[in-house]
Amino acid sequence: MNIKLKAIRDIDQNSRKEFIKIYAENNPEKTKALALQMKKTDKENQQFVAGLLDSCGWPNGLSAANNHTIFLVIDHGEIDYANKYLPLVKQQAELGIVPKSDLATLQDRILLRNGQKQLYGTQTLTIGTIIKVWPVDEPAGLDERRKTMGLQPMDEYLQAVKKSYRSEVYWDKTLTVEEAQRTMIRKP
Repeated sequence: MNIKLKAIRDIDQNSRKEFIKIYAENNPEKTKALALQMKKTDKENQQFVAGLLDSCGWPNGLSAANNHTIFLVIDHGEIDYANKYLPLVKQQAELGIVPKSDLATLQDRILLRNGQKQLYGTQTLTIGTIIKVWPVDEPAGLDERRKTMGLQPMDEYLQAVKKSYRSEVYWDKTLTVEEAQRTMIRKP
């Protein structure tokens, strides 16, 4: 199981690093092809993790990296998949097995997919070559909420995203969910 989880993590993270690189090159054909491959691989990974979690729950004694791998697979799943395993991720975060930052990321992703404002500011949307922060509930308290979940301050996060994607990153605190949904580029 440890070897399989490491292989899943390597494929998951390497393909996403490659996606960021290709995205920065502004090559739509390559970006779409890689996105489709990632979706296929994500489905295969989800089948493995679902089989594991459904048969025995969250495995005991995993390394931090392998616990994070299970989170990544859940986080990259479709909304029904993420919702199904959210309670398990919450439980593992309460036990200190999964970082609270992972829980915050999953909660925000689910809120985004449900067309709601996020709580922790971890999710973005792409408009052409510009990245915008998905609308945040109560922006004034965001950094305090981020701190409670082990996340860096929002300004530092925005700089990290800008550096990673080599793209402009904006946080329009007045952006509504409806406006964001109208301009959001959906993944293939």
